[in-house]
Amino acid sequence: MGIIDRILGRETEARQVGGMWPIDSDVAGVNLNEKNATNIGALYAAVKLYADTVASMPVGVFIRDRGVRRPVSRPLWLDNPVPNNKNYTRFDLIHRTVSSLLIDGNAFLMILRGETGDIVEVRLLDPRKVTIVQLPDGTPIYRVKTKAGTVDLTDDDVIHITLFGMGEDLRGLSPVEHHKVTLGLAKATSEYAAKFFEQGASVSGLVTVPGELTADQAENLRASFGRRHEGLKNMHKVAVLTGGADFKTLSFKPSDLAIVEHMEAGTQAIARIYGVPLHLLQLPGGNSSYNSLEVISREWLTLGLGSLISRLEAGLQRLIIGDTTFIKFNVDSMLRPLTKERFDSYAVALNNGFLSLNEVRSLEDRAPIGPEGDAFRQPLNIGIVGQEPEA
Repeated sequence: MGIIDRILGRETEARQVGGMWPIDSDVAGVNLNEKNATNIGALYAAVKLYADTVASMPVGVFIRDRGVRRPVSRPLWLDNPVPNNKNYTRFDLIHRTVSSLLIDGNAFLMILRGETGDIVEVRLLDPRKVTIVQLPDGTPIYRVKTKAGTVDLTDDDVIHITLFGMGEDLRGLSPVEHHKVTLGLAKATSEYAAKFFEQGASVSGLVTVPGELTADQAENLRASFGRRHEGLKNMHKVAVLTGGADFKTLSFKPSDLAIVEHMEAGTQAIARIYGVPLHLLQLPGGNSSYNSLEVISREWLTLGLGSLISRLEAGLQRLIIGDTTFIKFNVDSMLRPLTKERFDSYAVALNNGFLSLNEVRSLEDRAPIGPEGDAFRQPLNIGIVGQEPEA
């Protein structure tokens, strides 16, 4: 073992790093795992917001030629990731990849090549079925669990994108696993609220009868009364009691349990975990104005989406051939200003010779007007400092 191996603590034999976390985990009295975590409304909304936003962005492949970015032909896998399934589109691939990242913290894309070595298919693997084994020299092996057993894939066959990594652990940290206490509490609060309105989480009233009842008689009376008057469907039904029985309502308000406050606290915690502004999860802040919400939304597009998109671009870059060729998501499509703002900026660009008329028309998806539209304008009353204007 060399000095570098000793410093890094590398093993002499293959070792499993960052294996799959337990499928089930009980916390806060509820069962929580990566599959049912999306039952939490705020978490589902946050993940869907990211996935929908990124998947709806235009994606292009470009080449940088002498500092100028020019589009090139798109690879077939980008628009048709799975040739045998025409309904599996680029939107589905990107959407599922982002969802996998935000729930498991990892996205594993399996690459399938044709006889000529060209990429013909890109499939997203279930992260819960992938275990990473690291060889002594640091090479990762991706062990995929299938119905027929396990299959070992190399990094030539798999693109591994992580959301949050720590140290030498090759597997990314799962947000659901790392924040299972916070998420479990949010899930427990939601289930408690559902049970409260379904059958009542506390005693809402007392049925009193003269004399003594056996345990069976008391249970039969409670069950009979509950069947007729518990739940939303039986609200406000008239109760008829015989045999001297009497019903007394106990004074109780749902606000005493602060259910709403606990549910809002869970939404706020999930918003912090995923970096989503509260108003995008339909929970506006107390002192947020329209202008502040617009600024916050733009910050989320820049900061929250920016790093996520950079991770996707870095991972998908391996599927693009060429040293100067790259893949890029068009974030500008999400920052498209209002019509007046666009036209005002076009006027500034046209009058200062930054854009031609045909270039402006192309930005608005309009056809060019001819060669005269390629001319650049410049203000005639502005010249170069120290140089006399021409007569």
